[in-house]
Amino acid sequence: MRCLIDGITHRGEGVARINEKVAFIPFTIPGEEVEVEIVDERARFSRGKITQIVAPSPERAEPTCQYFYQCGDCAYQHVTYQLQLRLKKQVVTDALRRIGQQKIAVQDVLGMEKPWQYRNKVTWQVGELKGVKRLGYYQQDSHWHLPINRCWLLSPEITKFSQFLDSSLGFTGILQEKKVVIRQASDDSKLLLIVEGPVDEEGLKSLVKSYPGLESLFIYENRQLKHLFGSKKMNLAIGPRRYQVSPLAFFQVNNQQTRRLYDEVKRMAGDNDANSILDAYCGTGAIAIYVADQYKYVHGVDDFPPSIADAKSNALLNNLSNCTFQAGACERIIPKLKQDFDTVILDPPRAGCHKNLLLALSDKKIPQIIYVSCNPATLARDVKILCESSYKIELVQPVDMFPWTYHDECIIMMTNSGFKGN
Repeated sequence: MRCLIDGITHRGEGVARINEKVAFIPFTIPGEEVEVEIVDERARFSRGKITQIVAPSPERAEPTCQYFYQCGDCAYQHVTYQLQLRLKKQVVTDALRRIGQQKIAVQDVLGMEKPWQYRNKVTWQVGELKGVKRLGYYQQDSHWHLPINRCWLLSPEITKFSQFLDSSLGFTGILQEKKVVIRQASDDSKLLLIVEGPVDEEGLKSLVKSYPGLESLFIYENRQLKHLFGSKKMNLAIGPRRYQVSPLAFFQVNNQQTRRLYDEVKRMAGDNDANSILDAYCGTGAIAIYVADQYKYVHGVDDFPPSIADAKSNALLNNLSNCTFQAGACERIIPKLKQDFDTVILDPPRAGCHKNLLLALSDKKIPQIIYVSCNPATLARDVKILCESSYKIELVQPVDMFPWTYHDECIIMMTNSGFKGN
């Protein structure tokens, strides 16, 4: 059946009306006329697949990756990069209006000049094809293994090492489906490898120890991380700041755009060297340390103790004496803090902030909140709570941290108006 694509979802799927119901059609572009086949019929919506593009968008593009239509990790390789940025801006705008009930202008997305080969981390799935172990991803919305050893989002160094591993898996003792994580350092492009166990440790060590770019090897088994050789932490850098990060700790995967993101946060925070800032969900202290030179006092809170240990070490690494860090749940610790803060930075996981934390910030009448999020839906939900108390949005700035994927990174600056419902 024929339909007109008139919208886009947060996951990059085209939206149409078919049989008086909303239909989600992957790999389509708003404005296109397409023939589709319904493959999943539900009471309130349906899903379809393209059988023919009747009237293609002038901004439709040929995907760079041969696995694009199978893999599912990317959502936008069938469109031009400029259109992708506009679509991501629209997703943020729609989320704020629909979920957050906020009608506010969103700034153009800050994109990349060269939006390929930017990832400094990959998690491969190990599967079997015709009796041979292979690296790959799961196919879209499934656990079917897709053998692949070249992803265009990965750095050249990670790609080269991945192909080395892929050609050697038969000799590593990996006998069932497992995960393989590769991370790359900033300064010297050295690599860190984590293999999910159990494995033949000696066989694995003898294999990968000969790879010149591999600096560290770990086995992850029974929720425990075992260090086999090399450095115990990754050396990473964002602008002038240096960080040493534990293997399992979170760190942004796009160094170039992370600096743009942190620069925007720093600009929004302003020059307040006589004042104090609180970094909630601070992780390894990345943002807190990046903006620390603008404030008299910086305090970070995170519920993952290894990350807090990294944060404390990173403050010393950058010769900062005005930073302190504390382990524990933000919603439990921050309401009890006696210190008055002029600015709070929120950078939670995709699930967003705990409601109790948002209410506590309102009660404390924090003058400024800078919210960093990779999930427009939970961002909009949390912003609504803050706006219903006493905050108003001053600026919404998306940053394209994950080109070609549907993920949206966004910064919202809010100020306390002193009046509820603004």
